[in-house]
Amino acid sequence: MLPIHAQRLSEARKNKRLTQVEVSKKTGINNKTLSHYEQGKSKPDLDILKKLCDLYEVTTDWVLGNTNNPSVELNADQRSVSQAVQLGDLESFMKTEIYIGERLVSDEEKKKLFELAKIVLSDR
Repeated sequence: MLPIHAQRLSEARKNKRLTQVEVSKKTGINNKTLSHYEQGKSKPDLDILKKLCDLYEVTTDWVLGNTNNPSVELNADQRSVSQAVQLGDLESFMKTEIYIGERLVSDEEKKKLFELAKIVLSDR
């Protein structure tokens, strides 16, 4: 079975009635690379994922399996945190301000939260 991101990238492209060649021309992403994303052979980085989701008019959270509704809107911080965790992008995660109540989470706490979120989401 293909990873959820691969299935959904393919589904989103087909729903827009685009070929991989057309997507490649519109985004500048190599056709073979797009094929690898849709086959689950590789994962797009955060910038590429955003570019594809914008073109397909779906949310990154839907592609990553965080929601079953492709049009669910999260705020920018929620999307950023979710995407960073799903893609294993600690650097992007660390740039996000995270609060518990009104207290800003420290960098050390962010690292622990990142690792915990990866564990929780790996069971999906």
